[in-house]
Amino acid sequence: MAITLTVGVSALSIPARAQTADDLAKQYKIGAMEQALKTKERFDLYGLRFESDQSTIPAGAKTLLDDIATTLKNFPEWHLRIVGHTDATSDPQPNEALSLARANAIKAGLVERGIDEQRLATAGAGENRPVAPNNTPEGRALNRRVELIRFTDSAEAKRLLKAMSDYQAAQKAISFDYNAALEVVTNDSQKLALASSGAVTLNRPDKIRATRQGGFVEVETLFDGKTLTLLGKNANKYTQVEVPGTIEHLIDELKNKYDRPLPAADLLMSNSYDELMQDVYDSKDLGSGVINGAECDFLAFRKDEVDLQIWIAQGEKPYPCKYVVTSRQVADGPQYGVEISNWKTGDEVAKDDFALHNTSNAEKIDLKALQDNMSELPSNFTMGDKQ
Repeated sequence: MAITLTVGVSALSIPARAQTADDLAKQYKIGAMEQALKTKERFDLYGLRFESDQSTIPAGAKTLLDDIATTLKNFPEWHLRIVGHTDATSDPQPNEALSLARANAIKAGLVERGIDEQRLATAGAGENRPVAPNNTPEGRALNRRVELIRFTDSAEAKRLLKAMSDYQAAQKAISFDYNAALEVVTNDSQKLALASSGAVTLNRPDKIRATRQGGFVEVETLFDGKTLTLLGKNANKYTQVEVPGTIEHLIDELKNKYDRPLPAADLLMSNSYDELMQDVYDSKDLGSGVINGAECDFLAFRKDEVDLQIWIAQGEKPYPCKYVVTSRQVADGPQYGVEISNWKTGDEVAKDDFALHNTSNAEKIDLKALQDNMSELPSNFTMGDKQ
């Protein structure tokens, strides 16, 4: 008998610290900041006591800017990302704008101290990433902080990713097989991987067929430039929706409107570089690896919400061999990974009319009814409440 499991979706949070913001500000030493950035690549800075709703650097905090500038001069290869954080006493949108303005003020102060602005990046997280509860003065003080993050800005990693994107965009016909694993985390922090396999065939600009078969569901998605067909093979039911446009438009509609993202959708876009690099602040070229016998360049990219890893085949056909997305906002960091094989382009791709041939006499039903038969989770999994 299958075991019923509850999958948790609570956001990643850090418990309140025993020390207060005043304690941390008093204990600050430049050596401790340098050591934290060297070993952990991040440091929470207290002592920059901005006036309420203000982004002007207080006079008493200028020695902290001197220390940050000195550290960056001591380690000229470092890049630094400055992230402002607030408590939750105001509305989220003004808090985000205020935290970014404060981060930019710190950046400007470092540039005045001789730091190349190309080594600096800024972001405003507002109240979105608290390290303590906001229901006490002590907790709110801990949340009002500046986060310093060391990051890598690899021109070679970006070049290799752009070469992959340009190669894919130039291909009018592509097909490949894939194996995918979607990780979920139970309420008792057990990480489980739901495996599936399938195939994708696309003809640019507006035709695609994608299949996905798991242990509990088998789905086929077809698009002929006008009509989207979703076929639940295990349920022997299908639905059709008019979605005229390109593959890019379809991918957006499937993800945002119908909650049916295509496998490795970011990699299928003709502008995949722009899609993948959006909000990336850290990029690394990690050398090479081997996937299914193909030697690949191994790249890693970081955003606030997710980490991305991608392996790209070396040579004249720089296709994606493997793609892994790791959540940074959910406890235990669940991943979604796709491994690609049997990559074909041009005349190698089998001809397809991208139309539904209803040989099994599948019943046509409305979209909502079909979606209930196409869940990513098996019936013995239940989605936990958000926290």
